[in-house]
Amino acid sequence: MRKLAPIPYGSLFFAPMEGITDEAFRKTILKLFPEWDYLACDFLRVPSAGRYPAKHLVRHFGKELFELPWVQEKTMYQILTSHRAFTAEMVRQVDELEIPWLDVNIGCPSPTVCRNGGGSFLLTDIPKLGALLAEVRSNYRGRLTAKIRVGYKDTTNFEESIRMLNDVGVEAITVHGRTQAQMYKEPADWSFIRRAVELSKVPVIGNGDVWETADIDRMLRETGCHAVMAARGALKAPWMAQDYRRGFFDRDGSATFKRIKAFFQDYRALLETENISMRGLLKQSKSVSRFMLEGADGGEAIRRKLILSQTVPEFFSVIDSL
Repeated sequence: MRKLAPIPYGSLFFAPMEGITDEAFRKTILKLFPEWDYLACDFLRVPSAGRYPAKHLVRHFGKELFELPWVQEKTMYQILTSHRAFTAEMVRQVDELEIPWLDVNIGCPSPTVCRNGGGSFLLTDIPKLGALLAEVRSNYRGRLTAKIRVGYKDTTNFEESIRMLNDVGVEAITVHGRTQAQMYKEPADWSFIRRAVELSKVPVIGNGDVWETADIDRMLRETGCHAVMAARGALKAPWMAQDYRRGFFDRDGSATFKRIKAFFQDYRALLETENISMRGLLKQSKSVSRFMLEGADGGEAIRRKLILSQTVPEFFSVIDSL
């Protein structure tokens, strides 16, 4: 198992997003915007019975990307588990494949996920969660990290959760500044990220309401976090890391449209090499376009046309007209 270098201060993370950050999407990001220091697979559910074939675990990472050591080193392999799942068995499989970085999702706010005992629901019982993570740590030799929300229905267990994560041997903690109950309806509270920094002996990665390059510097400054993760903001502007490294944020609408067109040209080409169905191509493209046009001049009308597109040619005719 390769030992990864420490995460540098000020690193930028493109967050894991279910149904979006698959291999084709990450290939596109790596090609167009290599300034992102780290990316993540969308989460893989740990089975509640049996085990996945090893090739399934590799396919989730991406078969071509799995063969590239430098990509492995900058990719969080995230799992979603619960107390009922066969966690130890799957973690041992990940370890045997020598995937060097495993991240545990303790932040997903989805009601369906939480009803099944996963995601942020795990924050309701910190000792029990600690036992689960200790089991993960004992079966995995690589870098182990976790992504959490600040609580489930409230923040009562927040400080205990940070201490527990340190105690079980997690090597970095991503803190999203909302509870599960808040979903995305209220502004992220960065004061919890700052408190996590005060409590934690391991690096804290700040997450929540990072919409533009100015938010990156502001989060680093206001919270003292070690690194910054963007999710919906990164999907809205995949070029955010590039702009940040270059020291500017281009607000010109026509330039944004050009970037969106360039992105989808590469994204479509990569999806087509995967022999994806036309239905799958349309579905994926709609998912990725969801936030890109927010705030752009006429963006809502364009987004509506994209979402209502019935065919791939119809969708891309809208993109080409930007």
